[in-house]
Amino acid sequence: MKGLIMIGYQGIGKSSCAGKENCIDLESGSFWIGDHRAEDWYIPYSNVALHLASQGYTVFTSSHKVVVDYLKSVPLMKNIGKIVMFCPEVRFKEEWITRLQERYNRTGLNKDYKALMNAKERYTENIIELVDCGLPVYQPAWMDYDLMDYVHKARYDWCQ
Repeated sequence: MKGLIMIGYQGIGKSSCAGKENCIDLESGSFWIGDHRAEDWYIPYSNVALHLASQGYTVFTSSHKVVVDYLKSVPLMKNIGKIVMFCPEVRFKEEWITRLQERYNRTGLNKDYKALMNAKERYTENIIELVDCGLPVYQPAWMDYDLMDYVHKARYDWCQ
């Protein structure tokens, strides 16, 4: 089976799908060393995603602009079906911020706090940028969705 890279907005459920049906959540926070991340961190991060996808995995990546731009700029390897975007619709702003707030309240993790603050400050701009990025975009029609349904759809769509 060909691999898939699904770039996902914060809070879409990437971690919840990790381990299901050859899915991997490639955590961008793993590319920090102490309190520092290299300026070009997105290159090895994206290359790991490409390598894993070329082995048939579905790899969920962050939606940082540098990651999106880099992944769009490199030629796809033979065994990668495609790269797609998954993000909520702009109309879900309040519900999404609540979702991220609840996640942070539950975990207390700094990465979840950063995601919450980013959404509070830039949700609408983030979503517009992602929708306009030039990749196939999947957006749930409601907040109660199963991300794996969209993984299956993305896999099916490239086979057509």
